[in-house]
Amino acid sequence: MAWVSLKQGFYKILPSLTFQPRDKVADTLKMFSEGAKICDIGAGGRKITPAVYTIDGFVTQNTDLVCDIHNISLPDESFDGIFCTGTLEHIENPHRAISEIFRLLKKDGIVHIEVPFIQGYHADPNDYWRWTIEGLKLFCLKAGFSEIESGAHMGPTSALNWILNEHIICLLGNGFLGNVIASFMRFVFIPFRYIDCLLINKNFSLRIASGIYFVGRRV
Repeated sequence: MAWVSLKQGFYKILPSLTFQPRDKVADTLKMFSEGAKICDIGAGGRKITPAVYTIDGFVTQNTDLVCDIHNISLPDESFDGIFCTGTLEHIENPHRAISEIFRLLKKDGIVHIEVPFIQGYHADPNDYWRWTIEGLKLFCLKAGFSEIESGAHMGPTSALNWILNEHIICLLGNGFLGNVIASFMRFVFIPFRYIDCLLINKNFSLRIASGIYFVGRRV
């Protein structure tokens, strides 16, 4: 039986390689007053609130605007808040994208950025960049944002899980055997992911965190 057949059978129920001890998007949403205009760039089909305006490079059921994220055809200062999570690593020029985010935010508007640090290659359709926490803060501060909060939203155990999964594929190949064992290990590793609930707020976790975030304000 080919691996594609396994995908059709149970691939969609495989546990995620990463785990978020706290939903930082939900935390940031609490900062907005009722009626705030919120945008999600690179939304990928999700709706973080029923009224959020969604932008993506591809058509999905919930996409309000399909466009090149480097050049968004909307007026300056259109939004009170902008979210951009798991997106900047996939675009060719993240500096151009963060400039667009700054332009679209109103003065004192809030930005929420999430990017990978230690994660395996994941093309969507390409995968270009990684950030350390200091690199992410520098990236956002130079774009014109003041920091409200930053840290890890996916911890060291998620990073370890992803590395283990890819290591199995490296050893056994991307065929039937490698994918079956890697998939099995995803289930085995489920309980260990919750270790990040203890580690996520420790300073040393930032040295090997899977994903990091920055919440800032346009000044």
